[in-house]
Amino acid sequence: MSLRKGKLFGSHCSIKGFTLVELATSTLIMSMILMIVLSNGPEVSTRLALANETYKTELLLRESQLQGSAVNSLAGQFGGVGVFFTRASSTEVLKFKDRVDPAIVRSIGIGNGVYDLVPVNEKESFMVLSKKNKICKLCVANGTNPFVCNDAFVPPITTLNVSYIRPKQAAHIFINSNTGVEYDSACIQFDSVKSPTLGYVKSLLVYKTGMITKRNGTCN
Repeated sequence: MSLRKGKLFGSHCSIKGFTLVELATSTLIMSMILMIVLSNGPEVSTRLALANETYKTELLLRESQLQGSAVNSLAGQFGGVGVFFTRASSTEVLKFKDRVDPAIVRSIGIGNGVYDLVPVNEKESFMVLSKKNKICKLCVANGTNPFVCNDAFVPPITTLNVSYIRPKQAAHIFINSNTGVEYDSACIQFDSVKSPTLGYVKSLLVYKTGMITKRNGTCN
């Protein structure tokens, strides 16, 4: 058997590595990328914290919606579930279990739709915002009208209640604990220390129909 021309063994392989200039250039580029990432670290953290707390508030509303529309009030104790916001404590979001109001005559007892401290504190749980985030605006609207917020409303909005009662998942929206007037929609605006820069403001929109959505930006 004859072998083809050429060397089967002992062939020379040329192995080319990085030169010092290429290594230095690569190291410089990686260092620059690392510096950019580290310098933007606090900003990224701030945006993530704000987005996370907006999402947690949305979950709290959806949890209240689910529980409130199915709450067992036959025992005459709880007649709904809701979420309470107040400008007096703009870093807290409170979930409450609405006790049955004997003054409201229904075949199945329901609550009055707002958070009460007396005769029994209805607070079930609360969430505290972090990294200097805060609820900057509480707003309401009817129909297709734009949202009216805080002191632009007459009288000024100080508190906002979003509550749910069985058997529907519709939202009951009240301001200043006044149950005489219901609103079609509400907007809760979350601000970070760098608001109103885009990405540092989030809004949560709640509709009477039961829909809940998020917005990257202000309420209005």
